[in-house]
Amino acid sequence: MFTTQRHARSPQRRPHGAWQRLASAAALATAVALAAPPARAQQGASTLNTFTDFSTWTLYGSAAASNATPGNGYTYSLLSLTQVGVGGQGGAGWAPVALAIDFNQPFDFSFPFFIAAGSVLRGDGIALVLSTQPGLGGAGSGLGYEGLGSSLAFAIDTFHFDGEPVSPSLQVLVDGSVTPLAASETGLGDAIRDPALQWIASFSYTPSGNDDDSGSVLGTIWRPDLGSFSVSAAVDFAALGLAGNPIYWGFTGTNGLADDGQFITSAMPVPEPRGWALMLAGMAVLGVLVRRRG
Repeated sequence: MFTTQRHARSPQRRPHGAWQRLASAAALATAVALAAPPARAQQGASTLNTFTDFSTWTLYGSAAASNATPGNGYTYSLLSLTQVGVGGQGGAGWAPVALAIDFNQPFDFSFPFFIAAGSVLRGDGIALVLSTQPGLGGAGSGLGYEGLGSSLAFAIDTFHFDGEPVSPSLQVLVDGSVTPLAASETGLGDAIRDPALQWIASFSYTPSGNDDDSGSVLGTIWRPDLGSFSVSAAVDFAALGLAGNPIYWGFTGTNGLADDGQFITSAMPVPEPRGWALMLAGMAVLGVLVRRRG
């Protein structure tokens, strides 16, 4: 139903404008993190509220990770799923540690992302994936997700064929299939890859309350200038083969005949000079204590 509503390697070159986009969004991401109410779920993960070093992740295909401290008060980590200006790519990045998720309790995932426009049409999209095994699925319209069984994905699909949800659309995908369980058409057009700010995405789960490993998921993307867009679906994690198993989480993305760059980000403030002094002083005290105990 469609509604309108290997381990990490450094890239050979930094994506054009990537660090500038990160810098332009740093204040926004920080404000969102500080203003957000306390998380209702103790399960899940966030590259928005917790600094994530993507250079420690396991990467597949065209994915690459890099870190930088450009002198604007922040340190950034950038997961590049596809490089801007290069078509036919598919990449995936997976967190190094699986999660133990109780699907009778709520969970939340959140992440900033942006799409850098290439020289041709939009495409194809990115997905946050929860799976019993990490990997990289089908290329092009497969979003790097197709074929990843025993899994659930929240997808931002930026290309469509006739008869499919008009892109950009938000989709809930299951069992490695790119036929959506639920989809919502955003009507954003090329604004989805507008470079002014990053998008903030969240994916949350509310259990049924019946202790049956089922409930509803809600995927949302938001920008202060463009608004909020969501998709929701009922999900049975036992039927998907996810309940009771370690859950790997990560991101996939492809660009097929397009050449968009697709990026997941994380940032943390760099301590002020006084902060560094206090940190170093604290480390020195710890060093003295360790030597005394030795």
